[in-house]
Amino acid sequence: MRSLSFKLTLAFVLTAVISVGVASLLIGQLTAREFGAYLEMTGRHLQMMGTGGMMVMGPQEQDFLGSVSAALWLTAGAGVLVALGLSLYLARQTVAPLQRLTLAAQAIAGGDRAQRVAVASRDEVGQLAAAFNTMAEALARDEELRRHMAADIAHELRTPLTVLQGQVEAMLDGVMSPTKENLAVLQEEVLLLSRLVTDLRTLSLAEAGQLELRPVPTDLAELAQKALSALELQAAAKGVRLAADFAPSLPLALADPDRVAQVLGNLLSNALRYSPSGGEIRVEGQALLETQGQEGCLAVSVTDTGPGISPEALPHLFERFYRADPSRSRASGGSGLGLAIVKQLVEAQGGRVAVESPPEAGRGATFTFTLPAAVSQSGGAFG
Repeated sequence: MRSLSFKLTLAFVLTAVISVGVASLLIGQLTAREFGAYLEMTGRHLQMMGTGGMMVMGPQEQDFLGSVSAALWLTAGAGVLVALGLSLYLARQTVAPLQRLTLAAQAIAGGDRAQRVAVASRDEVGQLAAAFNTMAEALARDEELRRHMAADIAHELRTPLTVLQGQVEAMLDGVMSPTKENLAVLQEEVLLLSRLVTDLRTLSLAEAGQLELRPVPTDLAELAQKALSALELQAAAKGVRLAADFAPSLPLALADPDRVAQVLGNLLSNALRYSPSGGEIRVEGQALLETQGQEGCLAVSVTDTGPGISPEALPHLFERFYRADPSRSRASGGSGLGLAIVKQLVEAQGGRVAVESPPEAGRGATFTFTLPAAVSQSGGAFG
């Protein structure tokens, strides 16, 4: 199979040969015609002056035209040789970046995620090289995240499995009796494993865009009240106040109520975990005005009075298995999947999620997520 370099060279050379050949033929014919016309005109001029007769094309004139024709074809041959050299050079210059791209792609396919190609121009080939580098960086980043995720999952599963193994072995060896209290410890670890597996499945489906959603007009204020009610006992035991403040006549959101409830539950649980005794957790909701031709949306924020979040931790809060406080264990600090699930669930429903925390310690943090407003057939938002 012929290479691209050969095909480009052949195309350039054939184009040059045809162009030069046609040009030489046309120039030769025009030269002979114009020269014959010149001789005829000169003969008539001499007749009028009475100094001679009609001029005919003799040997000298034939030699002249032959010399012109030879010069044309010699020039054509030189032009073809020059075109051949330029064609080889241009073909190699065109194909060389593609060859480098091919080698780099083969290296990446073989597992070398560090391969990159030099961007030597701003034309289409240069744009292709830049796009290839962007793709390679994304692949390397995804590979790194996959490795970290596998290590994190193994780490998260190790603790409950170790506890289960130790307890079961102790019971089998007769060191520990299978009392109700001991079995309750095993059940707690099983529940932790079950929640972790469920969270991982939800996160994987959301990231793959395969999470089943049933968006309907949803009352966010009602969902917030239910989520707060579910935490009342835990908050009272810890001495944390719960409050809600939603704008009156707040429009309905177009969202999946179950997934929004999961988002609120994760945010409220996270806020309660970090709120000190005597603190407060506030849930607020408001409608955002329509801007730049986009449909309006609703914003819900969850604010706590905890220690706040350091500026270094803010960019990583929504990453899998990330804990702002590394000293917290899985039992006290969660699995590190809650906020990652919040981000995926909100974005899967066409919204956005963000976090703010004042730089001063003890000012708490505010998590805000948006959802599109439900629009009636008449074009207005449901209220």
